[in-house]
Amino acid sequence: MRIKFLAFIIVLGVLISPFSFAQDQDLDRREELKSEMQKIQEEIVQHKESITEKQKEEKTIAGEIAILGSKVKKTELELSQTALALRATELSIEANNIKIIEFSGKIDHEKQVVAELVRVMYEEDSREIIELIIESGDISDFFEHQRLLESIQASLHHSLQNLKQARASIEEEQKSLEEERETQGKLKTLQEAQRASLKNRKSERDNLLQITRGEKEEFERLVAQKERDIEQIRNQIFLLEGVGISMPLHKAYEIAKAASVLTGVRPAFLLAVLKQESSWGQNVGQCYLVDPNTGAGKGKNTGNFYDRVMKPSRDVEPFLQITKELSRDPYGTLVSCPHPDYGYGGAMGPAQFIPSTWMAYKDGLEVLLGHIPDPWDVNDAFTASSVKLANGGAAAQTEDAEWKAAMIYYAGSRWNNPVYSFYGDSVMELAAAIQAEINIMGG
Repeated sequence: MRIKFLAFIIVLGVLISPFSFAQDQDLDRREELKSEMQKIQEEIVQHKESITEKQKEEKTIAGEIAILGSKVKKTELELSQTALALRATELSIEANNIKIIEFSGKIDHEKQVVAELVRVMYEEDSREIIELIIESGDISDFFEHQRLLESIQASLHHSLQNLKQARASIEEEQKSLEEERETQGKLKTLQEAQRASLKNRKSERDNLLQITRGEKEEFERLVAQKERDIEQIRNQIFLLEGVGISMPLHKAYEIAKAASVLTGVRPAFLLAVLKQESSWGQNVGQCYLVDPNTGAGKGKNTGNFYDRVMKPSRDVEPFLQITKELSRDPYGTLVSCPHPDYGYGGAMGPAQFIPSTWMAYKDGLEVLLGHIPDPWDVNDAFTASSVKLANGGAAAQTEDAEWKAAMIYYAGSRWNNPVYSFYGDSVMELAAAIQAEINIMGG
């Protein structure tokens, strides 16, 4: 019996030996991608500096063509950089998935070990001490048997700890995986916007190239095109494409100015962020939640089924709370649809806050506004975005502070990743154009 028991312990020792995870074979490739992105970033910075210097010069056809040429090249480089970042993210996702599979295998393995240990413990504990002494042959064998039994108990404790650690590791990897998938979604959105921007830049450049140096009057007309009379500017439509909101520019400016009084954020900058968010959105405000358990929903106009209208673990409960407090039908209130290929929808109203993020601002907004804030109300939405931008430092109203605030608004804690710089640059360019028109109105 003793030999058999010892053999069991030896085999058990092999069974409970710790897992060794496969080395991440993609690590070197990810480092290579980072190196390539860094080289591209250096070229992007050079083009940004070149554009800034040329914009200080007197406007000429040749100068404008040179600026657009640099902008085209810069956007092409940003597209290449985003593609590399996407590949690096995909490799990280693959690595996370492998680790999750391995940890799941470890859990299954440890469960089998625990089951076997518990069975042996039960069998040994159910035997009478006298029976064990008689079976052992002498008292020394009995005590050896007891020591082995204690070893099993220690092994059981060790295996239970392994189970606990493996479960914690899976939770950590799943959290990391979700973050990488969100990053992937942002990068794909960024990539689509860069492609659209590149197309527009090339079109602008080609239009200018058609104007010869001898057609100076035509060029001057194009340069002065924005200097229209104040009434035309006032009535110019400010459009938030994705949420279907349109109003005269002066009206949008008045709402943004009211938010600015409360937060210190420059109105033109706030309008630029809101417009950028809206124009980058996918099917914004075109879906209804249907199933709160899964977060599935349907399209407003098409009735098409979407399985990711809202992330159930993160946004459904806050959404139901928000709509209840506002006496809105949660299944008849529009939110954004998900992108067909990635991510979740669920963003609400003009400022496109997801429910969980809105809840983080809700109490502060209620104090600031004096009423329960409504994400679908344009005034409340503008103020909410303004508060978020102020938290990112935009109230300083310097170019650097606003650029950083825009980056934080889009990428959160990863705002300083150079790959996202296109977003901040685009917002600042748009803010400058809006500010120029506000200036003409005397704002």
